Amino acid sequence: MVAIVYDVIREEEKMLIKAAERMGIQLRFVKVGEAMDINGWEPDVYLIRTLSHNKGIIAAAVVEGNGGISVNSSVAIATSWNKAVSLAKLKRAGLPIPKTTVLFGETDIEIRKRSIVKTVSGSWGRKVALVSTPEELKLLLRSAEGEVLMLQEMIGTGEDIRIFVVGDRAVAAMRRIPPEGDWRSNAARGGKTLPQDIDGELEELAIKAAKAVGAFYAGVDILIGDRLYVNEVNGIPEFKALTKTTGVDIASHIVQMLLELKKRG
Repeated sequence: MVAIVYDVIREEEKMLIKAAERMGIQLRFVKVGEAMDINGWEPDVYLIRTLSHNKGIIAAAVVEGNGGISVNSSVAIATSWNKAVSLAKLKRAGLPIPKTTVLFGETDIEIRKRSIVKTVSGSWGRKVALVSTPEELKLLLRSAEGEVLMLQEMIGTGEDIRIFVVGDRAVAAMRRIPPEGDWRSNAARGGKTLPQDIDGELEELAIKAAKAVGAFYAGVDILIGDRLYVNEVNGIPEFKALTKTTGVDIASHIVQMLLELKKRG
């Protein structure tokens, strides 16, 4: 038996339950509520599926502290949740990344063309803005309230590719196209999604990116410009939109991975 750690049951968790039932596998569910006991977790394989990344990082560390296997690990989740840290890891792995500057406070940095400003942590395209002048950047920095931001070059039109990696395979991919009048391609913001064939370059980039942050499985976002750029690696990835777009049973791939990790011990 393997376990799923959650705080909210979403569509993805329901997909995992159905996939396990089809495979004749019983999943154990561990809910992270308002308190978490660090002691006494049974050594097992735990899939971290919390909506809160902070809870996920801590839960993963507790699993590991009790001798279990966390998927993903506390380090992988923490690394992927901090976009600046994950970009540094991707750079170290020799992967192409957008030109990025980390902003710890107000600065006189020059902006020569449209750029994206985002917090180092966040999802669903929130806390992201497009700036074109130093004045716009300074205004954002003044309102940042101590948050660390990133200034990133605008690649293409914002269109990107989400690739889902499980183990050593890229199992599904979709192209995400921003809605009219926006540059953010997130499906959660109304971006159009289309199935994407996975060629050798895409698969290589995605698998290397997942390994760079230490993830057993991940959603890897690749920007389309004059070349392909790895932009983000998601350590607790959603896959509802990807499953609906591609028809790939991603949940079954994840459950199979958990069983293989269980067998290895």
